[in-house]
Amino acid sequence: MAALDARMTDPEPTIQMSSPSATSPADAPPRVYAVVPAHNRRDKTLRFCENFSRLTYPNRTVVVVDDGSRDGTSDAIRDAFPEVEIVVGDGSLWWSGGTNLGVRHALGRGADYILTINDDCVMEPGFLDELVRVAQSDPRYIVGCRLHCEDRPQEVWSLGTRVVCRGGELFALNHAGRRWEDCRGELPDPLPVDTMPGNGVLLPRAVFERVGFYDERNMPQYHADSDLVLRARDAGFIPVIALRSVLYNHILEKPLVDNRRDLIFSRKSDRYWRAIWTTLRRHGPPGRRCYLMLRQYSPFFLNGRVSRWVKRAARRLFERRAVSAPATERGYNPTCAAGPAQHG
Repeated sequence: MAALDARMTDPEPTIQMSSPSATSPADAPPRVYAVVPAHNRRDKTLRFCENFSRLTYPNRTVVVVDDGSRDGTSDAIRDAFPEVEIVVGDGSLWWSGGTNLGVRHALGRGADYILTINDDCVMEPGFLDELVRVAQSDPRYIVGCRLHCEDRPQEVWSLGTRVVCRGGELFALNHAGRRWEDCRGELPDPLPVDTMPGNGVLLPRAVFERVGFYDERNMPQYHADSDLVLRARDAGFIPVIALRSVLYNHILEKPLVDNRRDLIFSRKSDRYWRAIWTTLRRHGPPGRRCYLMLRQYSPFFLNGRVSRWVKRAARRLFERRAVSAPATERGYNPTCAAGPAQHG
């Protein structure tokens, strides 16, 4: 059913997908295409290209999907990094549509693996070597990395995520807020997870050929990354985190939208109603999906004394069987800026 959903929401690629073996010698390292959506962030995108050029993994290519930038992003990349491949959008793609366009381009060029990544991150030199090493140990692996906070490099932002679907939260960021030195000895490598944010994720081409693409219609900006990994897991792929692959993540300081109407109806919002409902419909607990949908938005409208009593009663009724998240995890609360927020 998940694969059927993917085909219904995102048509099959129209490009001709070439075989990886047709473009790379049999003994060559796997061919990795990094897909980077970009929109009016020329300096950040150039910094990313510079950082990516320092990686030690040899068989790699960057595809920047410039979605209608007006700040000269494409021209600046061509001048400074002529080896970077550029795909141009019309300004309406958002993250999911831009990533899909780049993935189709890469698959048509014979990519063995797709690396989805944002242009505002910083990678350690061996970042991609470790992702590929783990991916090659099992063809079913979808491999994420250790995400740290860029401004607090010793602090973990996420080691993948787990589905919680409790109250106003959809996912929990594993080990968020902990120092890496305090948790490194506790964890297997690679670390099995439910799913993961889409920044620094290595996916075998088979995921897109068997499962489909990111759901750009229902999830244009948020949650499509987690959704694709969950759909792939249902199809037999295994999400893991390569603990020796490190990426430093830029954390938003404030939400992209900050008023009630836009939080619900804007595609910029991580509470965009179609993305939330699609996530709950596909991955939420049966019997509680409508309640959890309402809980996403009740804080915007129910804030008085009576409404607080109603919410407490509803939590007792619908959430009494929910398992509390471990103290080592923090939830991702979609009302807040991107990043960890303490369970409560």
